Amino acid sequence: MIININYKTSYRFTSRVPRLVQTLMLHPTECANQKVISCSISASRGKLIESPKDALGHKIYDIYIKNLTDVQVITMKSIVETKDSYGVMKGLDEVVHPNCFLRQTSLTKPNKKILSLIKNKIKKDSVEFCHSLNVAVSNSIEYTSGTTNIYTSASDAIMQGTGVCQDFSHILVGLARAYGYPARYVNGFLLDDTEIAENDTHAWAEIYIKDLGWVGFDSCHQRCINDRYIRVGCGYDFSYTSMIKGVKSNYTGDEFMSKDLSVQSESPQ
Repeated sequence: MIININYKTSYRFTSRVPRLVQTLMLHPTECANQKVISCSISASRGKLIESPKDALGHKIYDIYIKNLTDVQVITMKSIVETKDSYGVMKGLDEVVHPNCFLRQTSLTKPNKKILSLIKNKIKKDSVEFCHSLNVAVSNSIEYTSGTTNIYTSASDAIMQGTGVCQDFSHILVGLARAYGYPARYVNGFLLDDTEIAENDTHAWAEIYIKDLGWVGFDSCHQRCINDRYIRVGCGYDFSYTSMIKGVKSNYTGDEFMSKDLSVQSESPQ
C-alpha cells in the first residue's frame, strides 16, 4: 500500500524566546515492512541539523534558534510503501539487545489491577500468550479522548478506566514486561477510517517473541499491526518517542501548539 502523510505542528509563543532547541523524530522507519519513497522535513525558523542515527535506527534532526519571535512551523511530508507481515517487524536497523526493553518506567510500571488482567499465567505458547495479553489490555479500558495526558501512567489509566492509544500501549508494554517479554512503545501514524484516529498520531506496542522477533500489537484496535501502520519511533515509553521535543532557555511566557495531519492512501480501500 502507498500512503501519503502530511504532518504540520505550529508553535506560538507569547513573547520572545531567548533560546529554543528542538529535536525531531519524524522520519518514518526504514525496514522490510515499509519503504520510504520520499520524506521532506522542514522548519519555518532555524536550520535543520541531521544527527547520526541512534542505536535504534532513528533518523534525528535538531534545530537551534536564538531570539525567536515568530511562529515556528514544522512540517513533514512523506510517501511510504507498506507491507502486511502480520505484525512481525523485519529488517529493523538497530543494535540494541531486546532485553534492554524489560525495564519498567514510571509510565509503564503495572499495578495489581494490570497484573490481574491475565488469569491463566501458564505460557504454553508465546505467540498465543502475547495475543491474549493484547486482548486483555484492549478490554481493560474504554477509549475516551481527552481523559488522559502525556503524563498519565498505565496504572492511572486503568484505575480511571479510560484512555487513548498511548494508555493502551503503556498498559500492554508494562504487562508484557511483567511476564518476561521485552516490550516497547511505538509512535507513528495510522491510516484509519474510525473515530479512534482523530486526525492525530497513533501509538502501539512491540513485543519481542523468540524465533519471531519484534511483533507489533495494537490494543486500541485489538489486532496486530498491518499495512495501514507507518512506524516512526520506539522507546521505553511515550517520553522516549515524542516526534518533537523542545527545550526553552530563560523563557517565562506561554506556549501554544496546534497540529494538522492528513494520512491518505493511493491504493483502493
